[in-house]
Amino acid sequence: MIENPAAYWGELWASGRRYSPLTETEAALLDHHAGPGRGRLALDIGCGDGALARYLAGLGYQATGLDCTPAAPALAEPSEGAVRYVCQDIEAPQPPSLPRRSYALITARLVFAFIKDKPGFLSRVHGLLAPGGLFWVVTPLAGSLPPDLASVGITGAEEELLTGLWSTVRATNVGTMRCYALRAWSDADCETRGR
Repeated sequence: MIENPAAYWGELWASGRRYSPLTETEAALLDHHAGPGRGRLALDIGCGDGALARYLAGLGYQATGLDCTPAAPALAEPSEGAVRYVCQDIEAPQPPSLPRRSYALITARLVFAFIKDKPGFLSRVHGLLAPGGLFWVVTPLAGSLPPDLASVGITGAEEELLTGLWSTVRATNVGTMRCYALRAWSDADCETRGR
């Protein structure tokens, strides 16, 4: 497990390291599940160089890219829509100051496997999502990777944790990645369920 995420990822980004770009297939799936932004709020957790946040802005979302290191967003290119970048760690004891129950869309691409406190992280995501909002997660599965790379994927138990407590769960494999469209309960769903 990475003890100091800001230092670890900052060094990799500063050294020129880049990660799997958003594919056309993945973008089409995201478009299908998330729909057009129409000025709604979107949060990209672990935004890296801001590629996904820029894509969301291009779809019409008011996008915020959140990353624990300033090295990655500093590499961000301009986008069609304005993207706000916040340099804070989603797992910090004092969470980032973000509006609660406001985001129509939250993304975490190639992030979930590296989260130390997954239940705590999911609780924070639930607290930030608007009722009926979408949590979009892209991650490899540990079992589909070579043994020396298994740590960058999630286990079956972690997948169960990730996919529990949502109104709807849709999962689609794209190459070595699995894309999850996790829909939060709407206020009406909660009233019906007596939550």
